[in-house]
Amino acid sequence: MTAQRRITISVAMFAMFAMFAMAAGLQAQTSTTTKEAGQTQVTTEQITGEVVLVDGNILLARMQPSGQYRMFNIQPGQQFMIDGKPKRLNDLTPGTFLTAKATTTTQPITVRTTTVTNGTVWYVQGNYVILTIDNGQQREYTVPDSFTFTSEGKPATVKDLRKGMKVSATKIVATPTSEISKELVITGKGPK
Repeated sequence: MTAQRRITISVAMFAMFAMFAMAAGLQAQTSTTTKEAGQTQVTTEQITGEVVLVDGNILLARMQPSGQYRMFNIQPGQQFMIDGKPKRLNDLTPGTFLTAKATTTTQPITVRTTTVTNGTVWYVQGNYVILTIDNGQQREYTVPDSFTFTSEGKPATVKDLRKGMKVSATKIVATPTSEISKELVITGKGPK
């Protein structure tokens, strides 16, 4: 057998071993993730201004009714509906009155990840527990007094655990996040 073939076989055997180890690890812990949507919030902001100057992607407008000047960096491709017709930024002329309406929709989402771990108590002292999980690895945990394990189908606290007991533990992690979408509509009237 050539050295190249021995290396190829060794790499293949290592890859198979790694896949087996990963599969064994997956059996020791299972996780599921769910999303829970909260109350949707919609906010709308409207501003009005008169075009003073357009230069590249920059729009300078005199805001109404305050009269203050404000500079906007306009995204390439942004459309404006002027007198009912679609226009681009470089089509705007001084004196055009614009009204921008921005609608922001915020959807609160809670992502819950539930992890179930099965194992055997290897060591327990106070709230510190070492479990030998089903794949043979040892994992250590510090759990609050209120945490509940399941042993032989019955609930058990950390104070009830003894070396050699088979237990199952469920951990739920809730992560709040938000999905935000924005819609910008700009309409206006050309100068007279």
